[in-house]
Amino acid sequence: MVNYQSWLSEIDDNTKLSKLSIPGTHNSAACHTALPSVQCQGESITEQLKHGVRFLDIRVGKLFVGKDVKDLQVIHGKFPVKIPFPLKLTDALKEVYDFLNDNKSEVVIVSIKQEGSDDWDNDNDEFGNLIWDNYIQPNKDKWYLNTDIPRLGDARGKALLFRRFGVKNQEREQQFGFEASYWSYNTTDEDRGSFAVQDFCEVKTGQDLPKKVDYVKEFAKRAQDYINSNDDKLFVNFTSASNFFDKDCWPEPVALAMVKGDIQDTFKKGVGIIVLDYAETDNWKLPKQLVDSNF
Repeated sequence: MVNYQSWLSEIDDNTKLSKLSIPGTHNSAACHTALPSVQCQGESITEQLKHGVRFLDIRVGKLFVGKDVKDLQVIHGKFPVKIPFPLKLTDALKEVYDFLNDNKSEVVIVSIKQEGSDDWDNDNDEFGNLIWDNYIQPNKDKWYLNTDIPRLGDARGKALLFRRFGVKNQEREQQFGFEASYWSYNTTDEDRGSFAVQDFCEVKTGQDLPKKVDYVKEFAKRAQDYINSNDDKLFVNFTSASNFFDKDCWPEPVALAMVKGDIQDTFKKGVGIIVLDYAETDNWKLPKQLVDSNF
């Protein structure tokens, strides 16, 4: 039986991450009291990791109160993921570090994306410099920061930065993790060279959810077909979609639609990263089946 807390320990050191089927979570830290359309998970980052999740999607912005930008808060769009008090990025990352300290065989891919206010001076790398100076550099021993897709043996015990923000400083860019700063909005299948992504999110009504289910299945199949002959591309497949104005398209109903739509029928070794809302749905059914497909 698979131990989901340390399942990567059963995989050979020479295996590239791109060869695996990896459970991920969408807005991973959005598991606290918040607006119902903002909450995307029912369990903490720590619980997600214990149940096999190895890709975390974290969106951050400036604190809403005060001028201090030394720490950032986790947000979903323009809304805080925790009210009335903010969830700080420092605290979200501490959960990752603590898990890896206790499970040194594991690798956690951490996607960090800038959201919220548009008043960053990104021509001068203001956001990137803040992430580097306040979060990465002081914890550099905890991160895998090369720009490649690593073998497991090279990254065990580390958080791998999946960088969803641009960096103008070319010297810094070479030591700032896996570059994933751009893909087209609402894409159903986009190849960016080192990675490919399905992130169709414009679901207008609940009746559109089967279309989203089909996109997830089709992209999982494409990932597997590719990985059978190559291993140099990460496939990132988002199951999330939403319409703020229709509660049938909020994260929890979308998560249920994925289970009912039997996306797990496509789960075979090498389907890439499947990014889930409410990953604990039906006793963690989808993360467990994704992990199991690696064996």
